[in-house]
Amino acid sequence: MVLLRRVAALVAIAATMSCATRANGKGVLPPANPAAFTPSPYQPERPFVPQPDGALARPIFRTDGAAPYRAEIRDVLIPPGKTTTIAHEGVVVVDTREGTGVATVGDRPIDLAAGTTVGLSQGQTARVQNSGKAPLVLRLYVVTIP
Repeated sequence: MVLLRRVAALVAIAATMSCATRANGKGVLPPANPAAFTPSPYQPERPFVPQPDGALARPIFRTDGAAPYRAEIRDVLIPPGKTTTIAHEGVVVVDTREGTGVATVGDRPIDLAAGTTVGLSQGQTARVQNSGKAPLVLRLYVVTIP
């Protein structure tokens, strides 16, 4: 068993050294040629749209107007250090998907982290601040009964 381990270690060392000493596998990649750079023509079906307060939002789903109620799902991305207000006519469930922050509902602060859910009654607003170093990503589920 000890002999097998020593042989395996020697094979691993030999393989590592041979990869590092081969001329075609050594060194960093050369810099890209800016003249040959062509951006991808890809455009997402539902891109994030900048909001006036610096947040980004995109619709994910919306019912048509024929239903007795309206349902909407939206993603909101809040950059680090930014604050946004969540205000909708209907009932809102806010699901924190990524990042950290603080939502203030009335005078009550609520810490946000991935998996945290906050409910807003009809007409209630929340002020959301990204307190982390990464974007704060929220998914809003909005139901409005006209």
